Amino acid sequence: RQKRKVKKRMTINKDSYATLLLCSDLALREEDVKAYTTVQWFNLAQKLLNAKLTPEALFDIDKVKNILRLDETETERINRLLDRAGKFGVAISNLNEKGIYTLTKSDSNYPEKLKSKLKKYAPPVLFYSGNIAIMKNKGVAIVGSRNIEEDAMLFTQKLARCCANAGVNIVSGGARGVDSVAEQTSNNADGTSLIFVADSLEKKIRTKETRQAIMRNETLVLSAQRPDMPFKAYTAMDRNKYIYAMADFVVAVSSDYNKGGTWAGAVENLKNGWTPLFVRDEEGVPKGNLHLIKDYNAFPITAEAFDCQDIFQWFDSASKKIEKSTGDGEQLSLF
Repeated sequence: RQKRKVKKRMTINKDSYATLLLCSDLALREEDVKAYTTVQWFNLAQKLLNAKLTPEALFDIDKVKNILRLDETETERINRLLDRAGKFGVAISNLNEKGIYTLTKSDSNYPEKLKSKLKKYAPPVLFYSGNIAIMKNKGVAIVGSRNIEEDAMLFTQKLARCCANAGVNIVSGGARGVDSVAEQTSNNADGTSLIFVADSLEKKIRTKETRQAIMRNETLVLSAQRPDMPFKAYTAMDRNKYIYAMADFVVAVSSDYNKGGTWAGAVENLKNGWTPLFVRDEEGVPKGNLHLIKDYNAFPITAEAFDCQDIFQWFDSASKKIEKSTGDGEQLSLF
């Protein structure tokens, strides 16, 4: 597994810088023009691609606006966003001093899993802190309710330790409950973790446990939001899809039925076929767990699976066996 420290980039190429200026609200006041949303940027990027241009061309917007068939409103929007390059550069430098860096879809080391699975919904800009090489590891996402009962906690701890022993990332959202238990267990077991936060990345990396894991090169914290962004419900829902996309397999430990972030994320994943989903199927599990298995054909899993030496191989074999046993049924449509 990857723990080698990767030297940070202190410079940003022009394609990435154009993407950052257009798609991030960093150093952007509320009364200023709005940054591009994920889908808006995807549509503009498609125009660039069709014209065999890259984002750098937008710095000379007057030259390419007719080629891209941009109206005056969008041309003005691009100009205003790009014109803040000076104060934006200062903001980026301040983040770098805090150990926070950027990735855009124009960068070669942007997560390919996000692009391939989410397509137009892959975030154009990511902020990160920690060991970026961790993204190359295999990963199992561990998701679940914020309110965690004892059986769910023990299950989560066993799974996280098993991943750590196998050199597999745990992928988490860093929230209270299942997420935090998985992350803490991985840290204590000298495992690697990829944490996709929905709120302030700056606040997350200031915690003692996260700071120490970063210093050991054992964690990577990512965010698609401005690093000082407070928690908002819509960013948490977006974050769910990033967690699923960054993992090779997902385990839902506890889910409410037909409500809550865990349920919504699991159903969205199953409907889109991003990543194979396993759901804890033991005595006393929440109602949502049972319905994800029964109504959406998620794969059941018990703690007995954690007795194996290679948990990743177990997930791979189990998913293939279940797919094969269902023939051409509904489960195959999930992948």
